Amino acid sequence: MDPERPSSPKPLARGVDSGLAQMRALLDRPLSREEIEQTTVVVAAKAERVATRLRSVLVFRAGEERLALEADATHRVVPVTAVRRVPHRTNAVFAGIANVSGELTPVALIAAALGVPAGGVGTHFIVIGDPGARWAFAVDLVEGVRRIDAERSIEPPTTVRHAADGCTRCLVPIADDGREALVAVLDARKLAALFARSLA
Repeated sequence: MDPERPSSPKPLARGVDSGLAQMRALLDRPLSREEIEQTTVVVAAKAERVATRLRSVLVFRAGEERLALEADATHRVVPVTAVRRVPHRTNAVFAGIANVSGELTPVALIAAALGVPAGGVGTHFIVIGDPGARWAFAVDLVEGVRRIDAERSIEPPTTVRHAADGCTRCLVPIADDGREALVAVLDARKLAALFARSLA
């Protein structure tokens, strides 16, 4: 073989070069208005599906339990204020009345309502319920709002689903110190109704 004569390109190299040229030509070509509109629809639909799957929950601790509520079902979170007992009405669940941001609001003991061990002195009130039927309950710690993937939610076991009049909507995995733990997401309407029954 003549060392000064260049060898002919190998078939594999020619094939790769040809493929790259075709790909470059495909990417460089101008898109028609119809193709742009179709691509926009596909991307928008995918983004909408992802946005629908993601939900915001407020995570908190009540006693030994780590719980959550749908963020949009939470009226407000404020530091605890003094709770005034109501003669002949205060009981294991209904603690009394508190001034919450200028509104007299009934206060419930969530641990007693759910039948879980009580914690220490609450630091914040979480207020739930429809206008005119608000309820506040004290929690030991407010972790904050977390984004969860609805597709990863788990149906609660029968024992959990029927406990506390079925206030648990689902269980969701939420990261805690680098590890995921299941947290019960409560139904705010059912929880408020559970509190209200303590006054019956």
